[in-house]
Parts: sequence; C-alpha cells; structure tokens
Amino acid sequence: MGKAFGLIVMLLALYIGMTIYSKGIDQAYGGLFAPIESSERDSSLATGLTPLAGTAAAPTEARRRAKVTDAVRERVSADLADGAKRRGY
Repeated sequence: MGKAFGLIVMLLALYIGMTIYSKGIDQAYGGLFAPIESSERDSSLATGLTPLAGTAAAPTEARRRAKVTDAVRERVSADLADGAKRRGY
C-alpha cells in the first residue's frame, strides 16, 4: 500500500513539475505558483486596471513579433542568396 501511495505522489509531482516547466511559473494553474508582486511594481491593482485590460495590447505585440520574424526571414534569405552566389549556384 505504501509503494502505491509513493508512486501516485511521485506521478503527481512529475505532472505538476512538467506543467510548470512547459507553461512557466506565471501561467501554470492560473498563476497559483506565481510569485507575489511587490507594491513597488505597477500591478493591475495599483493602476486600477482589470486583468482583461492588457488583452488589447496582444494584437500589437503579435504585429511586432511578426515584423521581427519578417526581418529575420529577409536576412536569412539574403545570406542564403549570397552563399549560393559565392558557390556559383
């Protein structure tokens, strides 16, 4: 009976650990394991914003990321073209 209980506890700990590892400590289990923010930082309570107020910035962040990936894609393509030109392809 003790070995079965130990195995269940070990599997539960492994599941919790892998979830925190894959999603990050701030987002796993709804922020249950997230560190408490100090009062010096701007938080939703300090600014009077609701947690959903930050969702409007998400499309802007996605566009900024898309611009970064486009710039990287263009640079890699240019480097590949330069390499092919040097090799005579």
